[in-house]
Amino acid sequence: MKKLPILKTGDFVEIIAPASRFSESRLQGLKTLLKSWKLNYIIPDDILGNDLLCANCDDVRFKNLKSALQNPKTKGIVCASGGYGSIRLIPELTKITPPESSKIFIGMSDTIPLQLYLQQQWQWPTIHGAAVPDKFSPESLAFLKSILFGELTEFQFSGLPLNKFAATNSVIDTSIIGGNMSMIQAGLGTKWQIDGRDKVILLEEISERGYRIDRMLEHFCQANIFKDASAILLGDFIGGNEPNGTSLIKPVLQRFAERCEIPVIHIEGIGHTSKNFPIPLGTPAKLQFGDTIKLVCTR
Repeated sequence: MKKLPILKTGDFVEIIAPASRFSESRLQGLKTLLKSWKLNYIIPDDILGNDLLCANCDDVRFKNLKSALQNPKTKGIVCASGGYGSIRLIPELTKITPPESSKIFIGMSDTIPLQLYLQQQWQWPTIHGAAVPDKFSPESLAFLKSILFGELTEFQFSGLPLNKFAATNSVIDTSIIGGNMSMIQAGLGTKWQIDGRDKVILLEEISERGYRIDRMLEHFCQANIFKDASAILLGDFIGGNEPNGTSLIKPVLQRFAERCEIPVIHIEGIGHTSKNFPIPLGTPAKLQFGDTIKLVCTR
């Protein structure tokens, strides 16, 4: 795996929209944020256009993705939103040759297909996070900036063990892969199917009811996605209430954890809540198990 580049004042990054449409106010907020970080930005003139489901048609969205990946003047790529559409760009992405130098790629949710492909096929680390000031807390955005600019080379998260394997004192050195559950499931059987061998698999989700979470987890188990993984990291699972207003998600996740024969842990603040702490994927990570969980990520 290549190293995560470090941004400096005055560097250029490119804003792209590989998935759904978003508002002009979000784009303005993103521009203001990057400017406050003293970064220059490039935005394609056709970042937004007419399409049935996405920010623009597949050809235009891929053209902008390819340009951002290959542009020698930029050091980073910022996805403006998730939603739906990134998966449609993978077939064309498989046809291009990786640039010699890696870039910082920032995104989450629907951009996970692109990140899994970049990590596994190009050996690029990526960042599971978002520079979206209208959705995420100032604390989360400050954390992202500190990672991008190399102000923090090592950062720590605390969590809870969810099964006996995670509660047993031990330490593993590994890396993290994964992200949104629905997107990971969509990749099964494809060229970008997640490979969690000897890694911590990160899972988070939004607006899926308990039975749907259970069905995805069962699919992963039967497809041997967790086979030979070092551990499973559950981030935030929000929304997805039952029609009567209750939620089955917590007991579903707990039952799953207790069935697993590898450590399963929970760390709050990774996912779609306003407290959205970015996680580097593909970089070195140390995970300490016991009564409390400590995850130390290295940039």
